[in-house]
Amino acid sequence: MALIIQFTENSAGIKLSLEKQRTTIGRDAANDVSLDDELVSKEHAVIEVIASDDKVEFLIQDLNSTNHTFVNDSPIDIHKLKDGDHIRIGMNDFRFISQDPDSMDETAQLYKTWIPGVFYTGKKKKTAKKKSAKKKSKKK
Repeated sequence: MALIIQFTENSAGIKLSLEKQRTTIGRDAANDVSLDDELVSKEHAVIEVIASDDKVEFLIQDLNSTNHTFVNDSPIDIHKLKDGDHIRIGMNDFRFISQDPDSMDETAQLYKTWIPGVFYTGKKKKTAKKKSAKKKSKKK
């Protein structure tokens, strides 16, 4: 699953999941993401999901908007999104997040330690075991 997060004044705002094949962005209320901003065209941009045999890609395309669509501060016509890309449409800032569902499950599972208020994930516990195994092999 991928999403875009809207940022306002350096704080995270609305999370918008990109579950549809085609997500439209613009000022018109008929868009999937409707932005109340005079600098945004009625039909400003679209994010499309392109699925191939082994991977999923996300493309953002400017729909000939008046004020352009920007990715990482560069105007684009069409752009393949990468994790962490900064999208600007009018006065609206978004961050594209490409998430692997497996990695989300790992980080969601927390374990308590005997120290009050200290937790760890299952993944970190495995890393600690690997480090101790490396130390033992170096001692030999």
